Amino acid sequence: MEYQDIQIWEVLAGLGLFLFGMFMMEESLKNLAGRTFKKFLRKHTNNSVKAVFSGTLITGALQSSSMVALLVMSFAGAGIIGLKNGIGIILGANLGTTMTGWIVSWLGFKLDLGAIILPFIAIGGLGIIFLKSEKLSNLSKLLMGFSFIFLGLNYMKNGFAEFAEHIDFSFITDKHPLLFVAFGILLSASIQSSSAAMMIFLSSLAAGVITLNQGFYLVIGSDLGTTITAIIGTINANSIKKKVGWSQVFFNVFNTILALSFIKGYSYVIKDVFTIREDLFALVVFHSMMNLVGIILLLPFLKQFAQLLDKVISPKEKRMAKKLELASSKETHAGIAALEQECVVFIQKAIALNQQFLQLIKQNKTVDEVYFNLKQYETEIVRFYVELQQNELSEEEANRINQLVASFRNATLSSKDLKDIKHNLDDLNKAAVDKFFSLYKKVKKNQQQFYNELMALTEHFSVSSYADIEQLNQIQSGYYQNEVAMIYELIKESKESETDIPSLLNMVREINNSNESMLRAMNNLIAK
Repeated sequence: MEYQDIQIWEVLAGLGLFLFGMFMMEESLKNLAGRTFKKFLRKHTNNSVKAVFSGTLITGALQSSSMVALLVMSFAGAGIIGLKNGIGIILGANLGTTMTGWIVSWLGFKLDLGAIILPFIAIGGLGIIFLKSEKLSNLSKLLMGFSFIFLGLNYMKNGFAEFAEHIDFSFITDKHPLLFVAFGILLSASIQSSSAAMMIFLSSLAAGVITLNQGFYLVIGSDLGTTITAIIGTINANSIKKKVGWSQVFFNVFNTILALSFIKGYSYVIKDVFTIREDLFALVVFHSMMNLVGIILLLPFLKQFAQLLDKVISPKEKRMAKKLELASSKETHAGIAALEQECVVFIQKAIALNQQFLQLIKQNKTVDEVYFNLKQYETEIVRFYVELQQNELSEEEANRINQLVASFRNATLSSKDLKDIKHNLDDLNKAAVDKFFSLYKKVKKNQQQFYNELMALTEHFSVSSYADIEQLNQIQSGYYQNEVAMIYELIKESKESETDIPSLLNMVREINNSNESMLRAMNNLIAK
């Protein structure tokens, strides 16, 4: 058994494909998750039993609890399913993955992921290039992301393949049973598949290399080792994805402790109650039984389990609404003052995001990440002002809260307008015709001047007036008229163009809408 048999570049390439596939799949899910799709998922996971049953069936079909865990993390990260339902599916996935053992013990079947995934990569890749429909393009990206995850797992597994093929369990046959658990953990974590590990254990058992009892300990370890996939999936993940990913880890730790504590009881039931004499079949029954018992014991406490995850993981996250963090929603006057201060910061962050959309500034995070953070930021603020509105409010206080709420909404809408035309801005930035590129530079120059003036208003909002905002509105309106005039000049000069003229008109119109939304946000902020 030589450790140099591990193909390190194949393993690292698999990890890269794996993480990239996660990214592609989550992005496409966010774009595809319409109302009907969300209703379908929620309908089939709207209680704990349904969620577990769905997880079992899906994993039985895919033959990979790791894959299902990643899918659930992506759905949860995209906001399609909640934490409790996600955990239920994860529990079912642990039972569903035992299906591979049943197939192997009955049919000797071995799934070749690399060969099966090739048609999906072909369909997904060609679909991204040739399909013009946004929905079909996102479906293709989803398929590619799904395929890359499978391909990445296959690369990682193959990177350890030669190493795994030469494993000889005879060196630990006389050792403490916990050493078998440790070996099962390492093997399953290395080849990224408890199903593949199960095949190795069944082969070793059939060859007489290990005993049935030793096989029990190896299976316990392999179930725990397979959680490494979920742990990898939580890298740079948002809160909900981390909670779903770690739920599999915590459940498998619980299951491991339970199985080790009652391993003699499981053995008695299998050998004496069920009277199973075939060792291969007995090992598969043990694998299913230990997971089923764990699910039955944990299922009534799924709500409490979700609450525990909230407590364990949430404190590690930093809140974005710093001003609100220092205020109490029970104290109306102080709460409104904090909301007002937070509104200034929020508008400034929205302005910075708009500048990033136009490549006026650079940030460490992508525009999609910054936009997502802004939405999360707004969610924190929404929670606070909903609590604030539960107090007994005077008419003046209620009006002020509503004004600030409208300010947050308009600032977010301003950024969304630019997000919708980001592809147009990118196309114009890459235009080979100088006059089109000149239009892009003109737009950037106008917007930079607008944002500079707007930022100055936010920094002195307490002394800013409607007249200041109206003056800025007149300036930005002039920018818009100037840009439209430039586009009409391009129409006269360029009969054939690489750039779609109606798209350019729509682009500057959306920029104008974005600016007007930002000015309305400022109007709402200074209104008293």
